[in-house]
Amino acid sequence: MEEKAIPVDKLQFYIDKDVELKRELAARDAKVSSGKVVFENGKYVNIVLLKAGTQGVCTMALNNTLEVSFENGENKNLRFSVPEKAGSAAVYSLFADQWMNSYNTYNPSVVQVGKIVYDNEVYFMRFSGERPKLMIQKSAQDKYQVNKRVMSGRKVD
Repeated sequence: MEEKAIPVDKLQFYIDKDVELKRELAARDAKVSSGKVVFENGKYVNIVLLKAGTQGVCTMALNNTLEVSFENGENKNLRFSVPEKAGSAAVYSLFADQWMNSYNTYNPSVVQVGKIVYDNEVYFMRFSGERPKLMIQKSAQDKYQVNKRVMSGRKVD
């Protein structure tokens, strides 16, 4: 990205794994703008799924944070960040305003839960294992580049 000076808002981003956004609704609020409403344990629940490979665009870049939108609409962004003192190989990973359980990357069966504000509502996002990462698709030329030359040889003086 930095090497070719491509503006971040011109990059096509992808998320590398599934994420579920979930919030409980009062019966009177059962109408939602995105996702689906299900009746779960006597409560209405709004679920929004973000599937691996979904395309997103950067709506804001600030310091070590990118806000990425995977659907149209105001305030429908997810935040991705890198640690402040991260090296150049650091990858942007999903950020939560508050993590509800201690983060454990070593056990992929443990469901991670983070609290966020999405579409002006409080949601709990859920995923298993490592935090979802923000990816960009490089062109085939970027993936494989060959520098080939023929040695010219040398004559004795």
